[in-house]
Amino acid sequence: MVRSDGNAVVIVGASAAGLAAADGLREGGHTGSIIVLDSEAEPGYDRPMLSKSLLATKGNAEPRPLRTREHMVDRGIEVLPGHGAVGLDIDRRLVVTNWGEAIAWEQLVIATGVTARPVVTTGGVTLPSLRTRVDLDATRALAVGGKPVTLIGAGFIGLEVAAALRLRGVNVIVIGQCELPLAAFVGDEAARWLRDLHLAHGATLELGAATTAVTETTTGHAIRLADGRELHVDSVLAGIGSDPATDWLLGSGVELDAGVVTDTAGRTNVPGVWAAGDVASTLDPRLGRHRRFEHWTHAIEQGRHVGLNLARRTSEPYTAVPYVWTEQYGHTVHMLGERRPGDTDLVIEGDVASGEFVLAHGSDNELHGATICGRIRALRTFKKLLRAGATLDDAVGAATPA
Repeated sequence: MVRSDGNAVVIVGASAAGLAAADGLREGGHTGSIIVLDSEAEPGYDRPMLSKSLLATKGNAEPRPLRTREHMVDRGIEVLPGHGAVGLDIDRRLVVTNWGEAIAWEQLVIATGVTARPVVTTGGVTLPSLRTRVDLDATRALAVGGKPVTLIGAGFIGLEVAAALRLRGVNVIVIGQCELPLAAFVGDEAARWLRDLHLAHGATLELGAATTAVTETTTGHAIRLADGRELHVDSVLAGIGSDPATDWLLGSGVELDAGVVTDTAGRTNVPGVWAAGDVASTLDPRLGRHRRFEHWTHAIEQGRHVGLNLARRTSEPYTAVPYVWTEQYGHTVHMLGERRPGDTDLVIEGDVASGEFVLAHGSDNELHGATICGRIRALRTFKKLLRAGATLDDAVGAATPA
């Protein structure tokens, strides 16, 4: 069955990017049909909070919906819950769903986000992760089960889940192949502070230890590490990263390369097909390469930008400064721009060991990014500096005395 009259803008993914694209379309003056496909049964929700406050707080508080039903009705945006895309026909302009429907489109926005990268046991069982509302319920059950929890992965998700569980009194072990957590994003000094923060709160860290195999046992799991050790643990959660949700696009003709490849405006190689958010690998003219940025604020800003471009029939480049934050043990660490390999990390304000600091990242006097904790006022300053292409000297000059 073919659904819609073929004049609709179809957005695949009720993600932060997908819903922002729908809003951008209306804001830009689009008056035609907008259909949003949501692979989950519940409306789009605030996913970052799953591993932050929702897990850290006892009880069963639900994720906050990204849009109210009234908002969607008022703007004439139709959401189809439980409708995931399984195929795309660019010649006949049809999206095929898991319901067997073929939904016709005039313009298409791909906003399917990412999926958790799986860790599979030697017995063929995929370890649980924390990516969806259902995953949150399962992780909460571990938190009240009384047994220690081992996390494979010392990235954003692994560290946030570890902090949330420790705040609930759960013993945790974090296994990561990195020597220092998040060092590539914040630099070695801030990474050492994060490591020590977890140790001070009673977490056990096994860093510099890649996991080579996980085997189910009668009492839990045996985790084999690259250095030859084997850890026998109870419950295990995986958090080793994510992959763009593009399987449904294989063979479609849409160019894929570690995501959906787009130009600076968000357009793919297929006329009428756009992409935004975590799934989009967007050309960054400042770097001269494509990059995919997996964070909530970026998804919202790029989604809205693509919606506006579509509505106004323009091709304005997306130039927002990347931004991400992480919450751990009551500290919120903000990251602006992008720290690059080989960057120098300068303490511009405060003291890293105190948990209140501003770090500037760059090289050859170019400012590439900033890491900020406890000094919120610096966020606006550094966003302006990064947007203006400022130097490290400019960053030093912008420091605010304590």
